[in-house]
Formats: sequence, structure tokens, C-alpha cells
Amino acid sequence: MKKFIFLLVTLFMWGQESQAAVDCATAQDFMKQIGENVVTLLTNKSISDQERADRFREILEQKFNVKAIGKFVLGRYWKQANEAEKEKFLALFKETTVASYATRFKNYTSEKFEILGSRSESDGGAVVSTQITRPHGAPILIDWKIFEKNGQLKIYDVILEGISMGITQRSEFASVIQKGGGSVASINEALEKKLSSPGR
Repeated sequence: MKKFIFLLVTLFMWGQESQAAVDCATAQDFMKQIGENVVTLLTNKSISDQERADRFREILEQKFNVKAIGKFVLGRYWKQANEAEKEKFLALFKETTVASYATRFKNYTSEKFEILGSRSESDGGAVVSTQITRPHGAPILIDWKIFEKNGQLKIYDVILEGISMGITQRSEFASVIQKGGGSVASINEALEKKLSSPGR
């Protein structure tokens, strides 16, 4: 029951950011272009790690609603934070996301991105199901939750092998903040430490 209620809250929050129902075919085209660009970028051995991270940051800023995702993963602590803490958190959240994915996929070589299908959601969004096929190993299944806002499609959540990255991070961040006495400064400090750690 708790899980069901939490999912309802999640859908409500995503829905508040949306303005129009997303067409599945349009969402698939949107994700096809992004997925192919990202896989090409992350498997390109001719560029430096810094250039790879910089280009991935551009994709993140343009195609993801980073602020909405950041607000969601911070949960109830978003309202408790002051403006400086919010601004710092969003900047750190973006940079740790860039570092995490750029590092995670840097050793990929000939992976391919494929669209498996899509479905409309009752909240007006769409979920596009995809997979990354690898020469060695099972395909990686990824669903993308997409909403339209101000005439633009944006990614609001990534569901990796059935697990929502937004919900996972929300739980992890809440645990860090609680251990830090309920202060948003504690998660900012943790993210700063993560960024400065070798290998992250």
C-alpha cells in the first residue's frame, strides 16, 4: 500500500510539470535521436574524458528537466532549503549525474541503442521503452518518462531495468539528509565529496 501511494505521489508531481499529452510516435523519435547521440558520444574513443563529459552535460541540460528531477529527488527537503542551498544542490546534482554516466559508459565500444515501443500514461506523459545491446552481455533495458512543457519534450525520469532512478535517488538522498540532522547542506557536502573522489 505504501508503495502504491508513493507511486501516485510520483505521478502527481510529474503531472504538475506537464502541459500537454505527449504523442507516443513523437516521443519515440525524440528518444531515438537522444539515445543514438548519447551512445555515439559515450563510445567515442577519439575524444577526451573531459570533452565527453562536457558534451553529455549539454545533452542533459537540453533534453532533461534537471530542475524538476532535482526537486523531486530532494523531496520534502526542497521546501526547507534556502535559495542558495537549492541553487548549489541543482548544480551539484547535475555535475554528479554527468560524472556518473560519463564514467559508467566510457569503456563501451560497439553498443547500439534500440527503441522497443512506447505507451501513453494517464498523467499526460509517455514512457518510451528502449534497450542498449552489447556485443558481450545481456541487453540493458531502459524506460524513459517524458513530458511536454512549453512546447518542448523533456525527460523526467529514467527507469533502469525496472528501477526508477528518481525514486532510488530520492530514498538515498533522504537517508543522507536525515543522518546529517535534516539539513540540505549535508547532501550538498556529500555530493561535493563524491565529485572530488577519484573514480567517483
